[in-house]
Amino acid sequence: MRRLLLAAASLVLALAAGAADPEFYEYWGDGRAELSSYKIIQPRYGELRDGFGVMVFVTEDLNRQTLIKVESPTPEADRRYTLKLNNVLKFNTGIYDYSVMTSVFSFVRAGEGGFGRDRFDFAKVSLTMQDWCGHVFDEVRATPDQLHGRLASYFEVEGNRDYRLPRPGSFVSEDELLIRIRELDGELMAVGETQQLQLLPSLWQLRMAHQEHALVPALLKKGNVEQHQVGGSDRPAVPWTWTVEEGERSVTVWVASGHPRQILAWHSSDGGRGELLTSVREPYWRLHGNSDEAMRERLQLPW
Repeated sequence: MRRLLLAAASLVLALAAGAADPEFYEYWGDGRAELSSYKIIQPRYGELRDGFGVMVFVTEDLNRQTLIKVESPTPEADRRYTLKLNNVLKFNTGIYDYSVMTSVFSFVRAGEGGFGRDRFDFAKVSLTMQDWCGHVFDEVRATPDQLHGRLASYFEVEGNRDYRLPRPGSFVSEDELLIRIRELDGELMAVGETQQLQLLPSLWQLRMAHQEHALVPALLKKGNVEQHQVGGSDRPAVPWTWTVEEGERSVTVWVASGHPRQILAWHSSDGGRGELLTSVREPYWRLHGNSDEAMRERLQLPW
C-alpha cells in the first residue's frame, strides 16, 4: 500500500510539473531503487583485472541551493527532484584492492536548477577512490554557465584545490551519460544520429589517465539494434548501442531498447568491459541486517 501511495503521489507531481511520461514516475516513484550487478574487467597498471560493480539508480530530492540530499523538513520550492546513479567498482591490483564510487545526479524535470534545458540535465557528479596508498575525493557541480570543481587528494601533486570549467550548450558529463542514454522519458537521439559534444570525461577516467580536468571534443553515436546476449544465457537482449569517441579513446555501451532500458554491457578501447549479471529492485537502505547478506548472493556479488 505504501508503495502505491508513493507512486500515486509521484504521478500527481509529474502531471503538475508537465512531465511527458507518467510511466517514469510510476516505476521510479515507488520507493525502491534499481540495483544491477556487473562482472567487470578493469585495466590498471598495464594489466587487466577481474572485478565487479553495482549500479544503483534511485530518485531523490536535493536541496535547491546546496545540491545535498534533503533529509529535513524543506519547502517544496526548495527541493529539486533528481535521478541518482551510484556507480560502484571493486577490483584488486596484486596485494591491494581498489574501491571506487562515482555518484551522479540528473534533474528529472526540465528547468530545474534554473538551467531551462532538457529533462535529465546534469546537476553534479562526485568520485571517491580508495586504495592502500590513500584516498581521493573529486566533485563537479553545475551552474547555468560554469562547472565548479573541488578536489581533495592524498597525493602531493594534486593536493586540495578548486577549479572552474565553462559550461557550453553542448556540454555533457560522461558519467551522467549512463543516465541520459537510457532514454527514460523519450528519445535522446534517433538511431544512426551523431552529436558533437564538449565532454567532461568520467572522473575515474581522468584519474586513471592522470589528466587535468578539462572539456574535450567528443562524438556521441546511437547505433542500430544489435543482438547481444547477457551473461552467456539463452535470454537474448535487443539493445541500442551508444558509442562515445574522444580522441583515440572510445566506449560502447549496450542499452536495452525495452522498458526499463537497463545498461546491459560496455566495452572500452583500453580493454575494459562490463556485463550485466542480474538486476533487482529493492529499498537497499533498509537491508542492513546480517540476514540481509543473502541479497548479495542474489546479486551474485563475490564478497
